[in-house]
Amino acid sequence: MLWREKELLEILKEGKLKTSEIVKRARMSKATALKYLERLKGKGLVDCEEIGPTKLWFLREEIEERDGGGDKEEKGEEERKEVVERRKIEWKKVEECIYVDKRVFKLIEEFEGVTGKSFKILINKNGVRLVLGEVR
Repeated sequence: MLWREKELLEILKEGKLKTSEIVKRARMSKATALKYLERLKGKGLVDCEEIGPTKLWFLREEIEERDGGGDKEEKGEEERKEVVERRKIEWKKVEECIYVDKRVFKLIEEFEGVTGKSFKILINKNGVRLVLGEVR
């Protein structure tokens, strides 16, 4: 998970916040904040309510905890535990992902064109390795 995404999740632990408030607290542009918030929404970690032109962002766990209460406390508690376990698995899966900005590939192409050398990036659980070779 990207550090900016983690930062936004920390901010949203405080409850529902408008996009403008998130932008202010995270000290990032609105476009950048929305990009990361939409990614987090796609991963099922956050959601938003639209009230007119305003979006209120919040952690998905808040919905599940709120919906799990009421007269069916035992069932709600059981569902909440399942959600917590799923979240642990989802977080692990998310943290195992590596995102590479597409601009990196453009830079590699430029490097190969200028130097005549191939440039490979190998990423595995042991780290990142850069390999230079001859262009084929």
